Order: sequence, then structure tokens, then C-alpha cells
Amino acid sequence: MNTENIHATYEKMYIYEEEIKNSISIKTQIIFTAIFALASATIYLARFLDFTFSPEIAYIISFLITLTLTISAISTYFNFRAFSGSEFNRMPYAQKIKEYYDNQTRYNIELVKYNLQVSQHEQIPLIDPDKETASFISNTYISCSTHNALVNEERSRWVFKSISTFLMACIPLAIGSLLFVLYDMDTSSPRKNFAIKDTYVGDQISDLKKQLLNDSKAEGVADLKKRTIILENILLEKGAGKLSESNKPTSTETKPLPQAPVKPTAPSSRRTYDDVNGGANRDQK
Repeated sequence: MNTENIHATYEKMYIYEEEIKNSISIKTQIIFTAIFALASATIYLARFLDFTFSPEIAYIISFLITLTLTISAISTYFNFRAFSGSEFNRMPYAQKIKEYYDNQTRYNIELVKYNLQVSQHEQIPLIDPDKETASFISNTYISCSTHNALVNEERSRWVFKSISTFLMACIPLAIGSLLFVLYDMDTSSPRKNFAIKDTYVGDQISDLKKQLLNDSKAEGVADLKKRTIILENILLEKGAGKLSESNKPTSTETKPLPQAPVKPTAPSSRRTYDDVNGGANRDQK
């Protein structure tokens, strides 16, 4: 295996550890989401738990809820350790590597001037900037990938602990949910018929009924008064009509001739452009 292949291998190992780091970060985010969903389901059970009909079962479910939340908190701690607090080594910036290469080139120039001023046994050999830079990059890949691999192994152990405790937290939640459904412990269940006794509400309802009856009677009396007034108005109008007929002029009086109707005129022509049914634009589509 030549030097270039070894250098490429170190680079691939460095990139591989970076991919593992990102993969672990994604796993921790997924675990956080799962823990949040687990906590939401647990809080729902605790919120709508009914202690009225089966208090023993309710206390058992409460214990399972507490156990679930406790184990979930431990899982959250493990996942947080895997998510944060780790230090990774990375390659230096490209500008720094270029400066390192340029410094070696300037060093050789100054070294040539120095060797011209000293004797042969005091001369210092020149360095190869390309070889030195490649060696530096390879050594940096080795140190970074090794350090990152150890960190990723530690993070993987924390992730494994977090997943294990999360699955353990699901067990009491599953048992509590099963008891919650089998014994119908939901306070908002439509199958439960709670008899609500409230004398104040009952009195208010009875008073409202009486008020509605009184209002209906009052409306009936008012409606009767309105009808009486309407009939009186009709009778008065009929009496006034008879008086007006008695005061009408006799048939011998001449009536004025009505005005003759006006003959309607023909409508004016209207120009239209019909592009659908024909016309001048029929072929323009």
C-alpha cells in the first residue's frame, strides 16, 4: 500500500466518524420526540383518571404513571448525555494548512541563505514542503478520527442506555393504559352517567320555566289586544268608506277623458362580435 492509499484511508476513516456523529445526533433527537410522546400519553392518563368507581385500580394506575415518569426522566438524562457535552477533533481550516505550506517554503529560502554563510558540516538540510504537509494532514486525520471514534463509542453507550430505559418506561405505561381501558377509568367517557344534583340549578330551572309560562300568557294577552285593535281599525275604515261613497258625485257629472297611450318605437340595432356561434370572427381561434 503506497502513501496516497494510506492517506485516503485515513481521510475515509475521519469522514466515517463524522457520519457516525451526525447519525447519533439524529437518534438522540428521535428519542427526545419519543420521550415527549410517552410523557404526553402518561399525562393524559393522569389527567382523566377517575377515582370514583374503582379507587384501587386508580391507585395502581397512579403508581404505574409515577413509575413511567421516573424511568422517562432517567432516559432523558441518558439521552441528554449522548446529545451534548462531547468534544470532537476536526481538521484545521484550509487557510491554516496553506499558511503552514508557505511557511515551509519561506523556511527553505532562508535556510539556503544560511547554508551559504556557514561551513559544510554546519549546513542544515532542506525540507520537502509537499511531503511535510501531506504527513501533517495524515497525522491530523489519524489523531482526529481516533479521538472522534472514542467519543462516538461513548455516545453510543449513552444512546443504548437511553433506548433501554425508554423501553422499560413503556412497560408500566402499557399496563396502566390496559387497566385504564378495561376498567373504563376515563372521567370523560360517554358511557358513564353522572347524576348531577344541584338545588340552586334546579331552582333556577324551575324559575325559568315559570317565567317562560308567564311570558307566553302575557304574549297571548298582547296578541289578543293587537287583534282587537286591528278589527277596530278595519271597522273604522269600512265606516269611512261608506261615508266617502255617499259623498261621491252622481253619474250625470262629466268625467275627464283619459290620456291616450303612446305607441312604442322599434328598438335600434345592436352590433355584437360572436366568436363562438359565428360572425365575422368565426374562423379566428
